[in-house]
Amino acid sequence: MFKVAASLNLSIASSLSKLRLAIWPDDRRSSGLMKARSGGFRLLTATLVLIVMTACGGGWNGYSGQPPTITKQPVNQTTNVGQTATFSVTATGTGTLTYQWFDNGTAIAGATSSTYTTPATASTDSGSVFTVTVTNAGGTVTSMPATLTVAASSTTVPPNAPLVISQPANQTVQVGQTATFSVTATGTAPLTYQWSKNGTVIAGATSSSYTTPATVIGDNNSQFTVTVTNAAGGATSNPATLTVVNTIPVATSLACNSATPAYNTSATLIPTFSGGTAVIGSAGVGSSDITLSAISGNSYSTPLLISPKTYTLSVTGTGGAVASTTCTVTPTNVTISPISPANSTIAPGTQTFTATASGGATNSLIWTASAGSFVGNVWTSPNTLGTYTITATSVDEPSVSVTTKVTLSLPVITGQPPSVNVCNNASTTLSVVALYASTYQWFFNGSPIAGATSSSYFIPSAVAMDVGSYTVTVTNAAGSVTSNAAKVVVGTSITSNPVSLSIVQGQTATFSVAATGDAPFSYQWYVIAPGGSTGVAIAGATSSTYTSPVLNTSSSGARYYATVTDTCGSVLTSTSATLTVNPGNDPPTIITQPMSQTAAIGSTPTLTVVAVGSPTLTYQWYQKPAGSVTGTAVSGATSSTYTVPATATTINNDQDGYYVIVTNSYGSALSETATLAIGSGILITKQPTNVYVNAGDSATFSVTATSALPLTYQWFEAAPGGATFSAIPGATSASYTQASTVSSDSGSVFYVVVSNGSSAAVTSNSASLFVGDLTGISNLCGSWKLIGNALPPNSSCAIQLSAAVLGQRGEIVWPNLISTGDIQLSFTITTSNSSSPPADGFAMVLGDPSLGATTNSIGATGGGLGAEGIPGIVLAFDDYHDPGDPPVPYIGVGRGETALWEKPYFNVNTNIAPLALAGATVSHDYVVSIVQGMMTVTMDGTQAFSGSVSVPPVAYLYFSASTGALDEQTVISNLSATVTAPSN
Repeated sequence: MFKVAASLNLSIASSLSKLRLAIWPDDRRSSGLMKARSGGFRLLTATLVLIVMTACGGGWNGYSGQPPTITKQPVNQTTNVGQTATFSVTATGTGTLTYQWFDNGTAIAGATSSTYTTPATASTDSGSVFTVTVTNAGGTVTSMPATLTVAASSTTVPPNAPLVISQPANQTVQVGQTATFSVTATGTAPLTYQWSKNGTVIAGATSSSYTTPATVIGDNNSQFTVTVTNAAGGATSNPATLTVVNTIPVATSLACNSATPAYNTSATLIPTFSGGTAVIGSAGVGSSDITLSAISGNSYSTPLLISPKTYTLSVTGTGGAVASTTCTVTPTNVTISPISPANSTIAPGTQTFTATASGGATNSLIWTASAGSFVGNVWTSPNTLGTYTITATSVDEPSVSVTTKVTLSLPVITGQPPSVNVCNNASTTLSVVALYASTYQWFFNGSPIAGATSSSYFIPSAVAMDVGSYTVTVTNAAGSVTSNAAKVVVGTSITSNPVSLSIVQGQTATFSVAATGDAPFSYQWYVIAPGGSTGVAIAGATSSTYTSPVLNTSSSGARYYATVTDTCGSVLTSTSATLTVNPGNDPPTIITQPMSQTAAIGSTPTLTVVAVGSPTLTYQWYQKPAGSVTGTAVSGATSSTYTVPATATTINNDQDGYYVIVTNSYGSALSETATLAIGSGILITKQPTNVYVNAGDSATFSVTATSALPLTYQWFEAAPGGATFSAIPGATSASYTQASTVSSDSGSVFYVVVSNGSSAAVTSNSASLFVGDLTGISNLCGSWKLIGNALPPNSSCAIQLSAAVLGQRGEIVWPNLISTGDIQLSFTITTSNSSSPPADGFAMVLGDPSLGATTNSIGATGGGLGAEGIPGIVLAFDDYHDPGDPPVPYIGVGRGETALWEKPYFNVNTNIAPLALAGATVSHDYVVSIVQGMMTVTMDGTQAFSGSVSVPPVAYLYFSASTGALDEQTVISNLSATVTAPSN
């Protein structure tokens, strides 16, 4: 090997000589220092030991699977103090060979190659023994020992100058980072180092490596060299270049996925950036509570979120610049839909509630109640009546909740069992509709019906024994309620027979009959001629009332009766009423009323009235302008017909009314008002009528009107006993139907306003609704209300209305609203202790609640008869003549309002017996019949008058008496009354 090395040295020396370089001939080491003649030093060399090993190693002999074989043992080495010594070994073997050198048997750290060069030696190193172990997969072999001899000094070996054997390498760093340069050199120790930057010595940089301070951009392209020196000379390394990179931070995006996570969940943050290091935090730029070391494209989770939070991606470049971007995460608010059912009323028991939570992690709900218990969303209530609170609370956010109220109720009957009329042997079913019901029990005349425990009760074949009162008791866990009584009537019965009547020749006679049962009914009136025994059907007399033609004394003794046929085909015959026709004179009776009509502008319509009475009748027509309550006499209009002049049929005369007063020496009669609809004006040809239904039934009101223009409608309603009318929403057609009725609706009043958008709107007459059984009227020992000077009833059920004392005013009021469709009243009035002349009289009043009449209303004293001022219809019995009065005594019917008192009377009869006499007791029996607007009044069996009267559809009934400057005692007795629904 040494021969090969010597040969290489000679070859290299020959080449270097051509380059004008010199090699020291006495150099005995494997490396040397070359010196250029032109000055300065250049590094020449390579490590000759490696070259020799390469030349002599023999290469690989192939894989044998044997332990290594040392083909060249380490050899002894001699060196001077301060120099190094190199040992080497050559070995062969299969696979990879590993080496470990030992110094005096101790492994040398890091000495794991085939050569080992000692550090600079000291004299104490002399005699050290070096070995090496060579290992492969097949085993380990240890070399022969080689001894190191260190000479204290030598005059024959000169010191070696430094030689750089490993140059500093170029370095690239980011701004702010440090860079480290290092050099490896050989030479006689001690070696010293001095680093320079761009030719300038760096203070303190005197070791074999140099680390710069934190770099700045100005350090870019700086050149670093190191000079190694010893006693023999010096060597300067090649320059190493420092490249300083200044990166620009770019914060591209910070994606929030999702930006609106569910409440109390986390979001995922995904940064995208370049040009620096990055952190993510929630406290602004530079915050790092999410991550201290973000990686672009990675995902990072936030904590659980219950409020909006903004996160910042901060990217710091090498030069310290910072770029940032943000994203805001707003967790959805937890919301809960309204609870269903909401604000409900139920029977005690169980109830399922529902609500939907959204926006939360689980969207689960916890259900609670102020009483009772929940299993899931099913509430088991207590059995105590009351209102309870139901609460649904979010599991995700317990501060979010919704509530509703639930009321535990007794059963509530919404549909009462209706009274029914059934044919004999027909079936019928009674039914009740109830809310919050659990069980039912039907009763007949107060006794429970076995097995009748459902919401309906079936009667398969109705007979007389089934007639009676039926109720049903509805029960739940909180208690029970009982329905109204439903009356079952089998077949039909006559409730009011015709009443015998006396009239004066020249009058008409009116008879009526009423029935209840299996409606609708058909009627036929018969007359038995005086002295006869067989009735003859009267042609056309087929309604519940019959008004005869004008009669004379030849009809006296005739008897009248009616047959009533029900829907089952049953025929009932009323009792007969005897008619007495007396000779004499009588007040006017209007037979045919003037008719409302439509008239063209400028036309001359004719109005006609037909009246009877004796002696001779006179006529006076009146014009009542639209909107007025009283009329003005039309000059010259004094016959039974009146032709309206063209000057009174202008468009401004639309809805003017005309009426006529027919008079003779025994009284007067006021016609109905005939209205003229001028041009396109509106004419109501059929007014709404009262409606009678059972509870639970529907009720329909209708009007018929004409106009040249399209019509619109609006219905109004006032509550029972009320005077305030309100428009009914949606009731805008010619008819109005209330879908379901209850008993508390009875007495409600309705009217309709008809419009066409051009001419004056027209208001219909009022009509009332009656539900179930009609309210009756008791005798005078009943619940009559006493007002003013009226005294309580005596043992005979007679009531003193006024005493024979000046300034008296007494009144009795039936406290319940009554139907006026078919009412029959009979009573006796007795006057006594009268002054001379007597004063003032008494009255019967049907007060109109829709105009303000109440059970506390009372009229004026004196000539007001205790009735003036009560709105409604007044039947006056006057025995004192005040200015403007008809001759006394008289019976008259008119309006009670102060502005309309005696202005004028509708009917007046002055041909009557005295009502009171000074110093005498006077008593008369009266019968008042009102059937579908026709009022007939008899006094001691003789008809005083019969005529059409506009009575209120529902009314309070009053009897009153008063005195003024004169007096009389007035007592009412023998009162009886029937109130029925008018027959069809």
